[in-house]
Amino acid sequence: MGVQVIDKPPDSYLTIKGGAEALRSQTGSQSAEPKSSSRRGLILVGIATFAFWVSLYLYSPVLPLRARELGASATMIGVVVAAYAIGQVTLRIPIGIGSDIVGRKPFAIAAIALCAIGAVWLGLATSPWSLFAARTLTGIGAAGWVAISVLYSSHFDPVRPGRAMSYVMVINTTAIMLATLIGGVIAERLGTTSVFFGAAGVGFAGVLFLLPAREPTAHRSGQPYSIKVFFRLLRSPLLLQVSAIAVALQFVTFGVNFGFLPVYAEDMGASKAVVGYIQAAGLIAAIAGTALSPFLARRFGTSSAVLIASAATLASLVAMPFTHGLTLLGAEQALNGFGRGLLNTVLISLTLQSAPPAERATAMGTYQALYAIGMLTGPAVSGAVADGAGIEWVFGVSAIVTIAGAGLVFVRKLPQV
Repeated sequence: MGVQVIDKPPDSYLTIKGGAEALRSQTGSQSAEPKSSSRRGLILVGIATFAFWVSLYLYSPVLPLRARELGASATMIGVVVAAYAIGQVTLRIPIGIGSDIVGRKPFAIAAIALCAIGAVWLGLATSPWSLFAARTLTGIGAAGWVAISVLYSSHFDPVRPGRAMSYVMVINTTAIMLATLIGGVIAERLGTTSVFFGAAGVGFAGVLFLLPAREPTAHRSGQPYSIKVFFRLLRSPLLLQVSAIAVALQFVTFGVNFGFLPVYAEDMGASKAVVGYIQAAGLIAAIAGTALSPFLARRFGTSSAVLIASAATLASLVAMPFTHGLTLLGAEQALNGFGRGLLNTVLISLTLQSAPPAERATAMGTYQALYAIGMLTGPAVSGAVADGAGIEWVFGVSAIVTIAGAGLVFVRKLPQV
């Protein structure tokens, strides 16, 4: 029996009276853990997810530095980094809708393949604009994260999205952490371009792991998909509030962490390997934030968890312009990463709660398309600020954006995840 499409659901699908019990009876699932029949598929999807993120972030410590080596100004560096968001702003919603209609696996396979092909192009690029074009292609591949994340969560009980998302976000953050840590070392020892080709190899391997994985069908709706579903979700106050908070998060993440922090560190004397270590420090802490997110959200409430995460991020941004030692910069990046991991996991869990299971890929696509506005504007604005006023002001602008994002918690109470 398919999940019934409800014309006017409340902000959280799980607040429907009897919704959790009805959903369990429809799916036949009583546990937050995957059934044994789907564990093999879950493992394969998990490995492919890991490869997906390694393919995208193995070169992240050196991409801004490579752009500068090819003659890019600070503004152009920001444009190259921002190119990653173009495909995500434009394609994540269509991918989400398509995934709910035909299934998530085809889009997931195509996404990982495009990331690998884009990495090859990055390695062959000889100018900043060639980097821009290649990075745009990897961004198109990254737009498939909506399909991959929902494919992974479809192996779990749909009434407990928080646990599934905490697992997949641990995979996400662990992969990015290891990629940035190893990527800087590879670039230092084998040359900058080697990390791009290494990323491509990992991506193609991820495709091979995903091909034999089976996609669960129990969570699909038995009713024809309607564009009304998308417009209804787009009007969801919860989804819009969560997406707006996420815009601020991604503005900082791509303007600072994956944008101008590597440049700032290199100007302080860091080698490419040390840049990777500094980024990895933030990502290790992000794993802790991700893992602790269910506990913190239960213990203090969802809104308080968002404020805790924002406070950690804000403290790091305020301190960074006054930092002149690489060790201290790494510690500040760790504080930033903890906040980022905690906030990211809470927001993605809320996104899944905003829609019934059969429509969650559409909800996720909408959420990710909206937050990609921050991925686009963060590095673009930060590049212009760095050229006009200096890199130190990039941190100040991001601090203001973080405060604005945290303030959105008070617009309306967030449901418990």
